[in-house]
Amino acid sequence: MEDIKKDVSFNPNRLRGSLSEIKLNESLLQTISANLSLIRSNRNEIFNNYFSLMESIGKEINDNIKLNFSKRYYIPTLRTAHSLFEKKEGKYSKIQSDIYIMTLMKNYNHFSGVEVFTGLDLYEQILDTRNSVKEARERFQNFETFLSKNFFENKVIDIVAEFNYNENKSGYNESELISIHIEGEKDTRKLYELGDGVQALIILMYKIFMADTNSMIVIDEPELNLHPGMQRLFLEQITTNEELVNKNITYFITTHSNHFLDLTIEKENVSIYSFNSILGEDGTKKFQIKNVNRGNNEILQTLGVNNSSVFMANCSIWVEGISDRNYIKAFLKSYCEKEIGFLPKEDIDFAFFEYAGSNIDHYLFNQEFEEDDTENIIKDINALALNNRIFLLADSDSTTKSSNKSKFNRLKKIENSKNNQFIPKIIWEVREIENLITNEIWNKILINFCNEKLLKDNRDSIQEKITNALDEIDSKRFQKEYIGNFLNQIREKVGKIGRDYIINKSIYETKEKGKDKDKIIEFGTLTNKRYLSELILKENFSWEVFKKNKQIEALAVEIYNFIKNKK
Repeated sequence: MEDIKKDVSFNPNRLRGSLSEIKLNESLLQTISANLSLIRSNRNEIFNNYFSLMESIGKEINDNIKLNFSKRYYIPTLRTAHSLFEKKEGKYSKIQSDIYIMTLMKNYNHFSGVEVFTGLDLYEQILDTRNSVKEARERFQNFETFLSKNFFENKVIDIVAEFNYNENKSGYNESELISIHIEGEKDTRKLYELGDGVQALIILMYKIFMADTNSMIVIDEPELNLHPGMQRLFLEQITTNEELVNKNITYFITTHSNHFLDLTIEKENVSIYSFNSILGEDGTKKFQIKNVNRGNNEILQTLGVNNSSVFMANCSIWVEGISDRNYIKAFLKSYCEKEIGFLPKEDIDFAFFEYAGSNIDHYLFNQEFEEDDTENIIKDINALALNNRIFLLADSDSTTKSSNKSKFNRLKKIENSKNNQFIPKIIWEVREIENLITNEIWNKILINFCNEKLLKDNRDSIQEKITNALDEIDSKRFQKEYIGNFLNQIREKVGKIGRDYIINKSIYETKEKGKDKDKIIEFGTLTNKRYLSELILKENFSWEVFKKNKQIEALAVEIYNFIKNKK
């Protein structure tokens, strides 16, 4: 642990709401203060008090929300997937003892009731697991499935702790070798031949997959050797993987990674604390603990994050906002899982960029320009300097040359800027991306926009009314109109229970024009586009459902081909 750290602690399943809402009582604050007042700049003292601090916080959480950890694990920074060898009398032999744990014990001497996993005994653990009880073997199979899906294109893999002894001509001792057999490949891969990032992730995920239910896992700096995309994959797995979520594991993570902060800041079951060293009046260093609220960027400065700290993905997908990003993720995930077998990795294969509507005017996408345009070009941002390959998605808003000449010309200018590095996609066929949603999708989603009081006793009958209304009113008729026109007709058709409408009118914009007899009511776009997009993303619609709309099908295929750089 260094002078500046942030601690991310969360349980993906058991904690309802944010841990940041848990109020530490006065006795715990005094306990923390007493622990931290002992901490000086000496690393040993920091480590020795770390588990005491976590134990105090854990006890307070237990007292407040009745959590009981069945087992505690610790994955330190001193870890590796490599076996360590030494050379004696011209031959290499594996160092059998875990010298990492011995070093940790010598330096810190505080592991009571904690299983420390450094990776050095990974061979022995795999060998034991392969010959263990059915439950342990099933956990290991889930771990293999995770690796297969994310690194080996869904090919069946078989991880083996080889028991045979074989010495090659170089004298390298290959006993106790971990190998990976991949479906369809002639040659077996050795674990140490995989990339450092994959090995680093294997160390983290192996222990998590093999951990007991209701455990606590403390991880120091999981970002070591992990590309930002790998960091995303790690967090997505421990928060969404069904097998892991069902294990009810609570994680305490210390990290310096701004990418972890970015990925966790919006999650409801994550609490983030910053640990800053301050100089006390007596001249000694102490720690200041602060809960990091959402939207607070101070911690980025504390961590020393600069623009150059951000890694670039292979290409970027530019969207107007968060809702468009969610739709594209939903379409792409559904298409890839059905037709491809694996999903390109976000933040590695591609990354999203939100340009916020009309702000697109300030970006330059074509480097070929006339000499007299120089003054205007200087004012713009060279988009291709941000990423070398850009796919840009934009709503047409049903714009035509006659209805809005300036916007029409702007979209046409963007469309005409297409080149090998820049692929613009203007959705001319519909007003907004929400207009692509089919009746089948609306039938699953609309229940979320109904009067909650009426839903309590009438959910089944309300769902039946929604289905009947959608049988008569087709969303395709409204593709060039504001989505509010479609939703208002559905609302009227679904009707009321008693005096109250079933579908809330507040979900779409309503405007009145004119006065008295000339008054006209117009219906606009959604009032909360993000909420609808999150519902669709969460619902995990099958590709059979999405591809019924040929525009969705074409869009998903085009974006996938762009990511994979297929012509």
